[in-house]
Amino acid sequence: MSRTLVGVLILITFAAGVVYLAMGQFSVRCNVCVDFGGQTKCESAVASNPADAEQQATYGACSQITRGVTDIVACTHMVPRSVLCEK
Repeated sequence: MSRTLVGVLILITFAAGVVYLAMGQFSVRCNVCVDFGGQTKCESAVASNPADAEQQATYGACSQITRGVTDIVACTHMVPRSVLCEK
């Protein structure tokens, strides 16, 4: 076997291991719907715990229906219309 082939095989094995271990870290999926400025938007996110997944989904939904940082901050601090998390 050439050194290049061995190097590529080691790199692929390492990358596959990283992906496999990372997939286990994201065990919670949350779907969040937010109302802001007369609009409603729902978004999903995955994370290692419900609080992080909810926060990421809320930010994702708010970023699609707001304009500017001030609106995003206001939107993300509002109580969502609905939150559904599952493992």
